[in-house]
Amino acid sequence: MATMADVARVAGVAGPTVSHVLNGTRHASEATRSKVLRAVDETGYRYNSLARSLAVSKTRTIGLSISVLTNPYFGSLVNAIVQRARDEGYTLVLGDSHDDAGDELRVVNSLLDRRVDGHIVAPSPGAQDSTLPVIARAGTPVV
Repeated sequence: MATMADVARVAGVAGPTVSHVLNGTRHASEATRSKVLRAVDETGYRYNSLARSLAVSKTRTIGLSISVLTNPYFGSLVNAIVQRARDEGYTLVLGDSHDDAGDELRVVNSLLDRRVDGHIVAPSPGAQDSTLPVIARAGTPVV
């Protein structure tokens, strides 16, 4: 798998220049920008969102914990959330607790382990007393 260093070598520029071009963090001449983008195509470089997440402490993901995904009500709701998240540049990570409080806690902890930037919860009956405090302690915004 190609790295930014590979792109820099092929483009004939410094590593930070590749980063600035791809992230839009500093101005680069059109010639430099073109060289970097050609090198990206040539090397097959793929943006590493995990590395970026570590650098900026943001994952651009939202966790969604749903009590029963097969409930017809949730299909439309999930679709609307996915579309809105995408419009705002986020990816949705979904967990179904199957209406079980223990499963819901596992789903919530798994999403928190993935460092979601926000959490949407449709709690299972009786589970909100155990899951919402876990999310609150993590400092993750929750709806």
